[in-house]
Amino acid sequence: MKVVQMQNVTVVKNGLEWPFTKLPSGKDMIHRLERNESYVSWLSPVDAQSADDMFPAIRVCDVYYTLSLRMMKAIWRHVRLRKGFVNMQVVPYVGKLPRIPRSLLEEKMRTQDRFNVSGLRFFRFV
Repeated sequence: MKVVQMQNVTVVKNGLEWPFTKLPSGKDMIHRLERNESYVSWLSPVDAQSADDMFPAIRVCDVYYTLSLRMMKAIWRHVRLRKGFVNMQVVPYVGKLPRIPRSLLEEKMRTQDRFNVSGLRFFRFV
């Protein structure tokens, strides 16, 4: 987890503060993040061009930290990529937000591509 320099970003959607004494990145605390998006704050760089530039962070003792890929996987474990999946959602009083972070979306697509194989490419027609 890296500290986010707040002079270069704005808070788009504020999440709950992490209430525990241990950091959320620890292996014994990761189960508290599973399928729990309420702790996630969405931040946007000041020079952002679109909603795709937003990134998630977690607030611990009024300091924002970036999320590791392992933490993102735990939080958005319930999101499945289906045909026609759109990574934008409209949130009341906020506007458009990504459903999942771009880095996690790329990881999920890479993983899904390994399992979406056509049976025809493995067979040789004689």
